[in-house]
Amino acid sequence: MHHSEIRNSSTVFTTLETGSGDPVLFLHGFPDNHKTFSPIMESIAKKGYHCVAPVMRGYEPSTISHANKLHVVDLVNDVLGWMDDRRWDTVHLVGHNWGAIIAYAAGMYYPNRFQSITSLGVPLLKTFQDSFFWAPLQTFHSWYVALFQIPYIAELTIRSNQFALVDFLWKDWSPGFTPNQDHLAEIKSNFQNPGILSSALAYYRNLNDLFTESGRESIVGIFDTHITVPTQVLYGLNDGCFHKNLFEHLLDESDFPRGFRKIGFDHAGHFLHWEKREEVTKLILEWLEKNR
Repeated sequence: MHHSEIRNSSTVFTTLETGSGDPVLFLHGFPDNHKTFSPIMESIAKKGYHCVAPVMRGYEPSTISHANKLHVVDLVNDVLGWMDDRRWDTVHLVGHNWGAIIAYAAGMYYPNRFQSITSLGVPLLKTFQDSFFWAPLQTFHSWYVALFQIPYIAELTIRSNQFALVDFLWKDWSPGFTPNQDHLAEIKSNFQNPGILSSALAYYRNLNDLFTESGRESIVGIFDTHITVPTQVLYGLNDGCFHKNLFEHLLDESDFPRGFRKIGFDHAGHFLHWEKREEVTKLILEWLEKNR
């Protein structure tokens, strides 16, 4: 496992990577960092894959962008830029949280560039139109999204009490799981860098942006998704971020005509790649092998 760099045009991103063979890009979410995948990457690399986990745009000082450059479509373009930088014609995608949303959108926009998608902990967001019927509690699960829309107040709340909200979100989203404290300390330390926290929150703040072209295009990619890339969705039945009914009742196989499977984990929540590491690794490998 080593650190390296990957580029999208003139922008340089830090990565963690290991192995050789077919490329697999690992996309992290919030509140997290690219190291969240390192144990899984080690195991997958041993089976003949080149595993690369970039620091997502806005999560390091060199990639802080104006808010209007943090739409889903812009983040998909980062993925394509990384592939061009490494001269990869196709890759496999593994995404957690926001990384899963970006992977879905990439599969919709550019299906010929991706061999497979593994989504961890996130359904297709188009299911939200029916969530009030199937998962009325999702409104309460999504309280943080409303908070994150408020400039300055959100940043102040997250920073208060030594970033106690980061601890709370991990505990709330994965009930009963005790996170690695060194990992959480790294996340909090990164959010202390000027501009990083606001960049991370811009992902949420641009979620319903109708005023820019990239914002409108991103909304189509999130809420009207039809993915012609083989996709598996892994989720925890105790997820405090997305209610299990969003996965069990609203994920429709017809949205994934090239192949689809979903697997829920008992006694696991949103960070299931930490909680069920061996099982998740095994399933990712199965999906990679099936879609090489």
